[in-house]
Amino acid sequence: MIIALLALIGVDLAVVVALLGATLSRRRWVSHQPGAFKGAIRVADGEVPGLHPKWTRGYGRWVRDVLVWSKAPFLFRNDLVAIDGLAGAVRAAEPGEVKRAGDNPMIVPLATYDGARVEVAVGVKDHERALPLHPAAAE
Repeated sequence: MIIALLALIGVDLAVVVALLGATLSRRRWVSHQPGAFKGAIRVADGEVPGLHPKWTRGYGRWVRDVLVWSKAPFLFRNDLVAIDGLAGAVRAAEPGEVKRAGDNPMIVPLATYDGARVEVAVGVKDHERALPLHPAAAE
């Protein structure tokens, strides 16, 4: 149905296949980066450029004290969030709080250097990957 609609408006099938191939290869590349985890992120307090108060799905990974967040569905744009440390205790998500984050999602609250607070929701098996890497966060 969609292919017929695209053909009707003049989009070549090769363009559709190329775009699909690029998207799938980017997803594979992002998800196989060292320390990558799948989840959702939102701004809980303050303002962070590129992020919103609503949950946004994607993949995250740590580069020192910077959280690199690749937004789904295409994962072509990365948002960088400089993290100061944990903003509280890791907690279990309430039922219905976040969707498609796996069974028993955990919420990791993070404080930014700008004073904002973001929350990252990840599955139970990935919650340790979502914790900040620098030593000040471990205390």
